[in-house]
Amino acid sequence: MRTARIASVMLCAVLSGVDAGAASAQAPNTLADMAFLTGCWAGQTGTVELQEQWTSPEGGLMLGTTRYLRDGEVVDFEFSRIDEADGVVTLWPYPRGSISEHGFPLVSVGSEYVFENLEHDFPVRIVYARVTADRLEPRIEGRDGAGSGWILSRVACP
Repeated sequence: MRTARIASVMLCAVLSGVDAGAASAQAPNTLADMAFLTGCWAGQTGTVELQEQWTSPEGGLMLGTTRYLRDGEVVDFEFSRIDEADGVVTLWPYPRGSISEHGFPLVSVGSEYVFENLEHDFPVRIVYARVTADRLEPRIEGRDGAGSGWILSRVACP
């Protein structure tokens, strides 16, 4: 009898166009998934010091600033926005203060938080690898997975 009920439910799902695996599918990503970024981070890549700061995920929006210093002088900067709209979490980079025309939707969460836009030339992926609560290994990647990364440690905010 139980087998007949299961078969009946599966048949109804197929006839209605519902994926039988949908019931076990993960909940969609939310901006709250990115709360671990909140605060200040610092690191070094070659001769460049990185400083990054993120607001908390409130009101459907997180804001980030990053500056790159060499010998105490700013050599580059970027603003970032992560928002949640219509059930999609998207990272919007503003390199040197100019908005990118390409948003990067969050496609995977776990030990790595992957934002991806395959229509962009480079990067197509922006990844925040969460090593520990106080260590991140962000990286950018092209279609072939090649790119560059760095290490950030949580620091006290000024």
